[in-house]
Amino acid sequence: MSLYNKPKERVHRGFVYLDDDTVINSLSAVESGKIDEVVAKINTAREGGFGGKAGGSLAGATAALEGGRKSTSAFEEEMVRTRTRFSIFELWYQMLDEKKALGSFGGWGPDALEDVTPGDTVELRGSFQVVPLQTLLQLYRWFAEQAQNQNSVFAQKGDQLKETKASLRNIDTLLGGSAEILGTLTPDGQPGPTVTLALAQEWTIGAVGRLEGTYSVVAQVEQILKPGDEWPAVRLTSDAAATQLERNTLVKAVSGFVEPAKGLGIDLEPKAALIEGPALLLRPIAIYR
Repeated sequence: MSLYNKPKERVHRGFVYLDDDTVINSLSAVESGKIDEVVAKINTAREGGFGGKAGGSLAGATAALEGGRKSTSAFEEEMVRTRTRFSIFELWYQMLDEKKALGSFGGWGPDALEDVTPGDTVELRGSFQVVPLQTLLQLYRWFAEQAQNQNSVFAQKGDQLKETKASLRNIDTLLGGSAEILGTLTPDGQPGPTVTLALAQEWTIGAVGRLEGTYSVVAQVEQILKPGDEWPAVRLTSDAAATQLERNTLVKAVSGFVEPAKGLGIDLEPKAALIEGPALLLRPIAIYR
């Protein structure tokens, strides 16, 4: 008998990613009145929480409160924005659930993508990991910054520092052309097609390193890769469609990063440059626990 009493439902969501532009646009197209209601309520709470003036015996503190408003305005605006985006997500999620507009998986396996089509909004749960190339890029940027800090245990000088800076330029030139973060999700269930998530850094809540772990994901299906299809694990540019030239260039470039990656504790192989089908390419809307 288990000693743990599991909660009967999950009410709290710990977001690490939320594209609220997509949520707001989607919800407003169907039920914009609900958005207006949430924003109005939050603005009312905002005025009550920060805008109330002291009176009576506290009149002497009024000037101090008024003077403190400017210093709290940035915090207040961020708090209201955060509350708004989380509240609207709940409305949007409930709407999808009520309209049975959210695809789900009863497990995972070789046939998981059989009825999935691009454009579907789906929910699945699994273990998320940033692709090794993305980890290399982020980690090497951090290492190069440490190398230039003479107070760091990783400080470098002379030719060694020049080599690190040159390597960073090469990595940034080849792998830093896109603001996307690519990761893979291993869904709960049996082994099956690869699930790839293309995240925009602007919607990430907290540090990139926090993303790894087990999460629930709500996303839109962007593309389904068939056996034999390939997709770049890191885009060289976000301004053009993926081409065979880009894929070939990426594979060649990754071959040159295998040894530097080992020095940072990352096992990298040239094939890590590509996501191979069968695979599900998703555009995340929300990632949370």
